[in-house]
Amino acid sequence: MKRILVLCPGVWDEEALARPAIAERYEIVRAGADLAEDPAQVDGRPFELDAWLSDTVERHRRTRIDGVVGTGDYPGCQLAAAVAAELGCPAPRFADVVDLSHKFHSREIQQRLVPEATPCFAACDPWSEPAPPMAFPFFTKPVKGTMSIRARLVSTQEEFAEAVHFSPRERAERERLLGPFAQMLSRVGDDRVPATWFVAESPLSGAQVTVDGFVQGGRATVQGIVDSVMYPGTQSFQRFEYPSRLDAATQRRMTEVVVSLMEGSGFDHSCFNVELFWDDARESIHVIEVNPRMSYQFADLYERVDGTNTFDVQLALATGETVRWRPRAGRHAAATSFVLRRFRDARVRAVPSAAALAQAAERLPGLRAKILCHAGQRLSDLDQDTQSYRYGIVNLSADSVDALAAEWARVESALRFDFEDV
Repeated sequence: MKRILVLCPGVWDEEALARPAIAERYEIVRAGADLAEDPAQVDGRPFELDAWLSDTVERHRRTRIDGVVGTGDYPGCQLAAAVAAELGCPAPRFADVVDLSHKFHSREIQQRLVPEATPCFAACDPWSEPAPPMAFPFFTKPVKGTMSIRARLVSTQEEFAEAVHFSPRERAERERLLGPFAQMLSRVGDDRVPATWFVAESPLSGAQVTVDGFVQGGRATVQGIVDSVMYPGTQSFQRFEYPSRLDAATQRRMTEVVVSLMEGSGFDHSCFNVELFWDDARESIHVIEVNPRMSYQFADLYERVDGTNTFDVQLALATGETVRWRPRAGRHAAATSFVLRRFRDARVRAVPSAAALAQAAERLPGLRAKILCHAGQRLSDLDQDTQSYRYGIVNLSADSVDALAAEWARVESALRFDFEDV
């Protein structure tokens, strides 16, 4: 039985790792769970990258470790690459993971490898008197961020100043949370654009998708393409549908772009997901961003349609096993990840009980629900995008997209939340 070190595990990891298919093949060792909640401190002390790596490597060098995995956007996937290198396990190079995680460095890689799919971009220092780095309108976002927080289109100097403005308290907290990423940039020797800066980009539009895949031995394999569907008139995700409804020719073009990018970047021995725009009017493809890690939210969507959970792929890659992907070998033809949102802040009065979730799962086999809030909590206290308040995720599958829509109506009636507007 192979032993795998899982770094910074989150709730999605724990659920996937509890499956019998994992327990039969692997012994799971965990470390850094506290960093998934707060990457800036360990046991109440500020996180120090070199000391943490030295301690973690020394602790696990005494035992056999066959693979190291980190599925988290930050700092899980970066730390996993660094620890794996020290323990001699298959993994992407630390520098490659850090650069692809840094939105400005990633754009430079894209410009070199797939220039036709890369928008114009520039770095922006939010701590200075910010001058517009390019002509309005443009899109601005942190070089290291998550869930579209602080990402927005700006059309005037006033909007730009508002987008990159931080109060002294917000600035101190941002510098604290991104301190570990700043240490990572120093370790790879490229801190031209600090962790706290922003990147500006020419606006993109069209149908948004996520291309999921993996690289082994320098060869990239695309698992599939997931459509991102927004709430009408917003930039907030409503659901993610797999397989994509885009035509086969467009999907082939997207696959070619992603394969060229991921193989050329040097990234290896791991899963990835790349977000893209398809502009039908211009027949153009543009990269939104690269995530040098697997998409844990979509892992079971692939299992439902293709028969293999992406977690199984990631663990195999981390231990040097050859992965052979078999599309459309699953039980269902379509799968969707629904995102529960409100567009006004609220205090949570009640969430579905464990009994209610169990009853819903009995009526809808295959339902997976993640409740992201709890009674007494205010939705704005959670990490949110700039337009809405996310409070749950529900994954479903069926024999058709139409059947999924019918099942979703049943889920909404079964999962009762109670909110008080604030």
